[in-house]
Amino acid sequence: MVTRTRLTKLVRARSGPLNIFARRYFGPPRLELVVFGFALFLLLIPACKPKEMQALLGPSQALISVAAEEAANLAGAKKQVALITHDGSWGPPSSAEEALQHALKKRGFTVVTVKSASLGNPMLSGAIGLKAADYLEALQKSTGSGVVLSLVGAPQLTPDEIGRVSAEHPPVLIIATAMLGDKMGIRGDPLQLAYLLDAQVIQLAILDGPDTAPNTSGKKDPSSEMFAQHYHILRKAK
Repeated sequence: MVTRTRLTKLVRARSGPLNIFARRYFGPPRLELVVFGFALFLLLIPACKPKEMQALLGPSQALISVAAEEAANLAGAKKQVALITHDGSWGPPSSAEEALQHALKKRGFTVVTVKSASLGNPMLSGAIGLKAADYLEALQKSTGSGVVLSLVGAPQLTPDEIGRVSAEHPPVLIIATAMLGDKMGIRGDPLQLAYLLDAQVIQLAILDGPDTAPNTSGKKDPSSEMFAQHYHILRKAK
């Protein structure tokens, strides 16, 4: 079972026709829409006044704050974070990646990039995302880390490839949002993520969309409230 939490509601991966329907209609967004949204974001930034810029970047800052906290909780006493990010074909690191590394280092963590993945070209036709081989390689390089953190969404794994994932891998946190600061991210399919959670391939995922679950965490700070307005968390039920 998988729960959706405020910083939690039950989500279960389903088999059969629902999966087929979901992949067709609720799977990764059409490439044209992703590119259009990213281009629109870039056009808006130069025209923004300081308050408007804060409104655009505020959710990203809240995302970083919560992601750093969740990563620290998953890592426990091990003070190393294994990072999966994009390669040079997508340009320099995003502002969100830089901010996240800074936030983790302030918490006493060492951040090691274990894979700079080739995600595909978002300006051309074809699938984009984290390939199975890159994800499996990253896990092999993450031995000894407290947590694996993917800034490039969930891995695209077949059932056979899921079977190759070691049960001893560190906890995995996936950020699967459309935007990461000033760069495009890789959105996640909730059903696919629920399936990966049930299979224990990942342990937590952050997705776009406001959190509709009741606030049971007791947190009312601005960052947590901002996060809940724009994102939600999926995690496996205990």
